[in-house]
Amino acid sequence: MGLFDRFKKKAPEPAPKSEWPKPPREDTMALLLMDRVLEDIDPVIQHLQTAFGEGAVSDIDRSHPRVPAFIVTVDGLEFWCSYLPMPVPQEDRDIPAMAQYNLFLNPQEQETFVHHKSFWVVAQKGGGKTLEGKRRACWDFSLLCAALLELEGGVGVSVTNTALLVSREHYLTHCARMREMDWRDPDYFPVTLWIWFYRGLQEDKPTIQTQGLAEFGLPELGFFAPELPPQDILNYLCTMSSWQVTGKQLYRNMALIPLTEELEVVSKQDGDTIFFIGG
Repeated sequence: MGLFDRFKKKAPEPAPKSEWPKPPREDTMALLLMDRVLEDIDPVIQHLQTAFGEGAVSDIDRSHPRVPAFIVTVDGLEFWCSYLPMPVPQEDRDIPAMAQYNLFLNPQEQETFVHHKSFWVVAQKGGGKTLEGKRRACWDFSLLCAALLELEGGVGVSVTNTALLVSREHYLTHCARMREMDWRDPDYFPVTLWIWFYRGLQEDKPTIQTQGLAEFGLPELGFFAPELPPQDILNYLCTMSSWQVTGKQLYRNMALIPLTEELEVVSKQDGDTIFFIGG
């Protein structure tokens, strides 16, 4: 059994492929990587109490001398945190391979991920039973990770069930904006903290696609054989992904989607992915 298998839960029975949203994955988990081994977690606990309130940290467990754990309550949701003073086992998550293919990491950030020294497991159990609940859980989860990354030694976050790695700088930039907003805002969700964007191939044609929307019970999105500049495609995918997560827009098979006043794309379902053709 892998190190993280005990946190995994059997996925809900899938609805027919054409029916979205499906039930999201109830549990949410990520790893937060550090560039050093912590001698003591007390400064972390104090910082979290400052960030979320004096009573935010509870059930501190030091029964294992090298793997302490505790509960953090953020906006009424409980998050289980455990610190492991070692690199992430490669059989559980191949961080070097993941760093190589993340579009938003610069070379220095890739190196920092590859050479991390320890990590936190952060998990939220059962908060994502609905799309709204999942969105809220991920929002509060992001604020907790940002608080941990504010401490010295934070490298970034690895999101479970995706190949996504998010650098410390990128994470803190998004969360500074989030602290001034409400998670219910239909026009914004920090998708680049939860969704991986990658280049792929479909029918021997290049694609730019998402990985991670399925966690929310939503179709993955992609552009098939895009002609627009990659940065434009990424901007469209970020906006489209955000609108799906907030419930503002749900993309379906064989629909015309306006990108601009002059440009429309047609959507085509392939399995659990909606591809946009013509962009």
